[in-house]
Amino acid sequence: MDQAITSSTRQSPAAVTWGGPADHPMLDIPFHVEIDGRQYRGREISLVRATISGLIDPHMQGLERLAWVVFRFQGYTVGLSIEVRVEDADAANGSAALMFLEPMGEHLPQLRHLMNSYIAGDLVTLGNVLTVRPPSGAKPKGTQVPVRRLRKFGGTLLLLALTALLLGLVGTKVFQRVFTYRLATPAVVGFEGRTLAATATGQIDFLDPEAKAGEVAYAIRSNTGQALSVVMPCDCRVEVLGVEAGSTVFAGDPVLRVSNPDAPLVLTGTVLPEELIDLAQASAVELRFADGQEVTARLAPGGLGSAAPGQPVPFRLTPDQPLAQDRTGQLAEVTLRRPLPGLVRPLATYADTLTSATKADSP
Repeated sequence: MDQAITSSTRQSPAAVTWGGPADHPMLDIPFHVEIDGRQYRGREISLVRATISGLIDPHMQGLERLAWVVFRFQGYTVGLSIEVRVEDADAANGSAALMFLEPMGEHLPQLRHLMNSYIAGDLVTLGNVLTVRPPSGAKPKGTQVPVRRLRKFGGTLLLLALTALLLGLVGTKVFQRVFTYRLATPAVVGFEGRTLAATATGQIDFLDPEAKAGEVAYAIRSNTGQALSVVMPCDCRVEVLGVEAGSTVFAGDPVLRVSNPDAPLVLTGTVLPEELIDLAQASAVELRFADGQEVTARLAPGGLGSAAPGQPVPFRLTPDQPLAQDRTGQLAEVTLRRPLPGLVRPLATYADTLTSATKADSP
């Protein structure tokens, strides 16, 4: 298996480029990287380097960090701890290169085995995960089948029923993997309204969430020494967004959120630029709270905000059913349903029915 990388006659099933140091092949194996608690999407990887994309900090250029490289399989993951140096950090395009400081370290056997298996075709991609290809071979003839004939006809029917059930469950799981996508960051529940942001970079000098309409809600002492005041726009419900008197804020940071007393609950969050198309084109949005409750939602009209190039984009979701007031501030996992071709929509209905029945039968 180790000769797969050095052999020139072996053809890779995936796209292979030869732009790395010492002409090491760069493979587009699905993986992601965690550095200092932040997660990045893996683009390509070799034995000596890797390329990533995401929210890149330009100050990472030249830094040496411990990277956690994770390969997701169906049902389990493989993680490798590799010391890297960040190079070619491009914040505008959201990309960077990771040079392995010790290519011959303890991670080498596992990484080489994964790459060799991928080149040999033993590993294939299924969306954002890897799966093991079943062994191929000639089908045995009827006279060579090791399984003896079942003694009872009832046993044959039972075997066929169990096989059909297993195929249905496997097909349902594969369908859910291909046509659903889970956002990397959760959404938070809050009242629909407006956000009052910091008008300048400085320190919160005064904060009064109980201010009436026309009164000063908060004041900021800017870095230039000026005192900037923001007036409460209405007599409404007020939420303080993680600041207090004396807090340091940057221009544009949220300070207060105001809403009407009868305003419904909505969910807000941010989406990575590469996930924006999936959110905008999603046929359905499913939300799951920490207590297990699941609800459906939709992207609110004008629910996509604006952001600088390469920065996360804010969004707002409207639940299909009103949420209880005690959900305020809770986080929800966001799962997107990709649009389905017309031929597979009956299968989607069957998959939803089977999943619902399985959950209902479980304790």
